[in-house]
Amino acid sequence: MNSAGEHMEVSVVVPCYNEEANIGNCLKTLVAQTYPLTKYEVVVADGGSSDLTQEIVRNFAQNHPNVKLVIERKKGVAAGRNAGIRFARYEHIAFIDADCEAPSDWLAVLTRNLQAVKSKDKDVVGVGGKNIAPVSSNRFLKAVDIALDSYIGSFGSIQGRQFTSPIFVSSISTANALYDKRKLVEIGYFDESLQSEAEDAEINYRLYSRGFKFLFLPGSFVWHKMRSTPPTWMKNMFRYGKGRARLLKRYPDMWNVTYLLPLLFIGSMALTCLGSFSGIFFMPLIYFPALFLFSAFQCARKRQIGLIAVVTLAYLIQHFGYAYGELYGLINPKAR
Repeated sequence: MNSAGEHMEVSVVVPCYNEEANIGNCLKTLVAQTYPLTKYEVVVADGGSSDLTQEIVRNFAQNHPNVKLVIERKKGVAAGRNAGIRFARYEHIAFIDADCEAPSDWLAVLTRNLQAVKSKDKDVVGVGGKNIAPVSSNRFLKAVDIALDSYIGSFGSIQGRQFTSPIFVSSISTANALYDKRKLVEIGYFDESLQSEAEDAEINYRLYSRGFKFLFLPGSFVWHKMRSTPPTWMKNMFRYGKGRARLLKRYPDMWNVTYLLPLLFIGSMALTCLGSFSGIFFMPLIYFPALFLFSAFQCARKRQIGLIAVVTLAYLIQHFGYAYGELYGLINPKAR
């Protein structure tokens, strides 16, 4: 354990695949950290990119000796993270995604808080924060950011940003996290059979089930270039829902009311087809004006009135995409 004030050594792992549009900006922020250069390395785990990703990373490595490139041709983010962990020299692993950018004190905030909390509670295995849309985001991504900043847009996850002070949680996002490397190894690494579907939630669940803890840091953030168009956001939400369903089938103890709500939502919408038999079946349609009013409230709170319609669309995509993904994952025997 590092003594107070001593900088811990950290390996920052960045999984990527065909990220030529983003990896350069990500690395620029990682090599510009206020953290001592001798105390951290950046390991880019590339999944066999066919674009200029590897060339960009190698160019960075020529000028920044603490930037390393490892090639892992297995499919999926889980395999990339595992390759990064195995290649890493240091005993703490920070994760960030290739389409994210970090503020200059990102590593300092994560390490300082992990050191502080572990000095009081040795069961803490990781700390993490939120990811937010860049200031330069288009209208749809700004709307997604507003939608996520609520319970009904985040499904109760820490991305809802409802916490204003550090709090222990059951899971943290690997787009912005710092872990004890030994615990990741002891637990058996990320499950590569999940590839890029809920692999972070799965390893967090295994750690949490064994009594380990995570601390969410509302003051820690990265800028995340999330899916910036309705079709890509729909695909992403479907993948999230499907990934969650795979975990629910593997770990029945994970079930709670949060994961029942999407199924009830889809079921109630399906019942509107019976509206010709009784008007009561049309009641679920109240959802649409209620959602519009809630979107207006969210936009007023954020002083973004001009985004009401787009925020409403973002909510619709999140709710229907996630719900259909979860339903598909539960009924499809191939989704395991």
